[in-house]
Amino acid sequence: MNSSQATLTIALLFALRCLVPLALMFAIGYAMNWMVNRWEAEAEKEKLAVGAGGTAVPVLNAPTCWSIVGCSAEERENCPGFQQQTIPCWLARTREEGALPEKCTTCAVYEGRPALA
Repeated sequence: MNSSQATLTIALLFALRCLVPLALMFAIGYAMNWMVNRWEAEAEKEKLAVGAGGTAVPVLNAPTCWSIVGCSAEERENCPGFQQQTIPCWLARTREEGALPEKCTTCAVYEGRPALA
């Protein structure tokens, strides 16, 4: 083996030993940063708006519980959840009535964001 082959071999081994792991580390760091930015963007879309008193409520364009459950106009007018739309419907009903009706506990809005009290 002549000196130029030995030098080339040492340079290749150096690259394999040092530069390849360094490149992998930067690639993994870039991928992780990209994932974090993506997750933060998704979380921003699902972010809860803060209502009166610091209570979190679903974003305004989210479906309402009374439309999902199918409450009549009379039920809506007597429902604390409909009257107090700045707080979650189940929280308003629990504070006002002390308990939730069975149809409210099976609602997709309640199951998606339970127990913010």
